[in-house]
Amino acid sequence: MLRAIIVEDSDDDTELLRRELVRGGFELVFERVQTAPDLEAAIRHGEWDIIFSDWTMPQFSAPRALEVVKQQELDIPFIIVSGTIGEDVAVEALRSGANDFFPKNRLTLLVPAVERELREAALRRERAQMQEQLVISDRMASIGILAAGIAHEINNPLTAVIGNLDLAIRAFAELKTSDGRRLGEISALRAVEDEVRHAHEGAQRIRNVVRDVKLFARSGSEEHAAVDVRRVVDSSLRMAGNEIRHRAQLRTDFAPVPLVEANESRLGQVVLNLIMNAAQSIPEGRATDNAISIATMVAEDGRVVVEVRDSGAGMSPEVKKSLFMPFFTTKPVGVGTGLGLSICLRIISSMGGSITVDSELGRGSTFRVYLVPARDVTKSADVAEVVVRSPSRRGAVLVIDDEPAVGLLVEMVLSDHEVTTTTNALDALEWVTQGRRFDVILCDLMMPSLTGMEFYAELTRIAPELGPRVVFLTGGAFTPRAEQFLAEVDNLRIDKPFDLDVLTAAVNDRM
Repeated sequence: MLRAIIVEDSDDDTELLRRELVRGGFELVFERVQTAPDLEAAIRHGEWDIIFSDWTMPQFSAPRALEVVKQQELDIPFIIVSGTIGEDVAVEALRSGANDFFPKNRLTLLVPAVERELREAALRRERAQMQEQLVISDRMASIGILAAGIAHEINNPLTAVIGNLDLAIRAFAELKTSDGRRLGEISALRAVEDEVRHAHEGAQRIRNVVRDVKLFARSGSEEHAAVDVRRVVDSSLRMAGNEIRHRAQLRTDFAPVPLVEANESRLGQVVLNLIMNAAQSIPEGRATDNAISIATMVAEDGRVVVEVRDSGAGMSPEVKKSLFMPFFTTKPVGVGTGLGLSICLRIISSMGGSITVDSELGRGSTFRVYLVPARDVTKSADVAEVVVRSPSRRGAVLVIDDEPAVGLLVEMVLSDHEVTTTTNALDALEWVTQGRRFDVILCDLMMPSLTGMEFYAELTRIAPELGPRVVFLTGGAFTPRAEQFLAEVDNLRIDKPFDLDVLTAAVNDRM
């Protein structure tokens, strides 16, 4: 179907143009205009493939029509069809921005020209869309790096906050054990304990948010590994929680599923996108009348399924047909790019999976992501329970962290050992060069003067026997170099904010 605007004052010439286009095989839908306001209105209220214009009319002209099109910033082929235009005028028209011109007595060449201009316009749109996609991808990569950096900066002070609150809670517990009656009589002290616990719970919530941000910020690597789907879904739900809360009730049904072959960050991107789409399909303010359901299950063919179901607006068959096409969106201008679902499909396809959708207009939608179970089920799991054993001896521990509060915290936690702290890795290298030796070296990964990576490289050069004794403390490896380094070394890594028992066990086990 060819959607055309015809700028023409003659009924006969309009019919002549219509017949020529239909004879050339076009199914023509057109609107005829004769003034600038009519052209502006037609452009605003319709989508058009091409504009044909007479050169001069009593109230309007092709040059003026070209100005209107330029003011609207539209890239639509503009062809002049006139009985009065001469060669000089035609050249002037082309310089002004017209794509081609034809005398009305030579319309036999019009159809090939229209086909050519439509092809070239489609290529221009495709190039523009590709450029837009590159800009969006670059912007998302920048946001990912920024988010990882922010997570790192939050984790350093948060480590000190949570660690000191842990110590305060332990102190209250010891007071209760040693003199419970006396503590119970001091209501002010009980109130302080409650306040500390509330602060600890708030800090833990911040830690969860930062961990979720770190998950979605890992954009440097596309490697696939064994991924826990439940962990990804939980993080996605926390990220989208505020969007869901005002629109629908959340329902979950998590059946046990095996680990899947995936990139954790990319899978998180897909799940979060589907959850956000589900939420945004439901108007705000009707949370009790609507539901978003998230489920995990194993399909009959053994694949793992993540299902996102909503009671939102649903989709027509026509919308469903175009759903995964790049730049297709049903959202208002400025809300969606139309890239979300096409990127989701590309990501899941790269993992060997697929996405299906069931939807009916007015009755909600159900998206299902099918994933391949992991062949290698080895995975770094969170520590469920840590057993802290007493150290066999008092050891020498070196702490290198550019956050002074972290060093002080570790010194208090590891009071059974001789702890030396510094905020500068160069000082630590100087001590080692002078002959000092340490049983355990706790080293921050990202530091301004000398990174943990650079410290490790120099340490293994001057004292190779100390290399295996390094335990890396990291608030987030937010550069590709840091991620690659951690993947290549065998040293233990403890993420900030760390659990005090995890840190204590790691040190005591090395004594």
